[in-house]
Amino acid sequence: MVDQFNSMTELLLQTSEGTDWEIHTRRASQSMIITAVHGGAIERGTTELAQSISERGNYDFYTFKGVRHNKNHELHVTSRHFDEPKLLQMIDDNRHAISVHGCMGDKPEVYIGGKDQALRKYIKHYLSEINIIVKDAPSHISGLHDDNFVNCCQHKAGVQLELTARLRKNFFINKKYNLYDRENRDNWSPLMADFTQAIIDAVSHYQKERN
Repeated sequence: MVDQFNSMTELLLQTSEGTDWEIHTRRASQSMIITAVHGGAIERGTTELAQSISERGNYDFYTFKGVRHNKNHELHVTSRHFDEPKLLQMIDDNRHAISVHGCMGDKPEVYIGGKDQALRKYIKHYLSEINIIVKDAPSHISGLHDDNFVNCCQHKAGVQLELTARLRKNFFINKKYNLYDRENRDNWSPLMADFTQAIIDAVSHYQKERN
């Protein structure tokens, strides 16, 4: 699907904050940022997972959320064109970055991409420990371009995680990810907690190796 907007600059000029979208951020360590730039009802479940990881790991957090009643897919801007100023500043401030995205798929799988091969290795390992299937991302969602924001952190290499719809639904106890289902933390499943901890363990192992 072709994006309706060529950039976030264009989107911000033609849409309204609060009616169409919201931006939420959290500042913490500035060593790692977790993002969900297609959050809210654009790629459902990504905001909640990124929020869970950032809170438990004490990482910086950024999400752009689609909050329309419908047609939130129109608010999708590809990562290579996501020139929203708050995000770019937070990416620039952080040594490392992980971006959480959603993709189609009726099997609970993760497609991993991005230029940080070392962090990818640890994430694959720790997710496999909780029986999550992780595959290398195909070229169209590989996250390998230099101008993908996740690779614009200080390390100049980040990790992009594409989670299938089936996996994202499994993050919620009732297997649904509509607005109330997503934002009701009592509905967040043990799998959400396990996935969160796996990412934190991977980051911790990765950072210890680099120190």
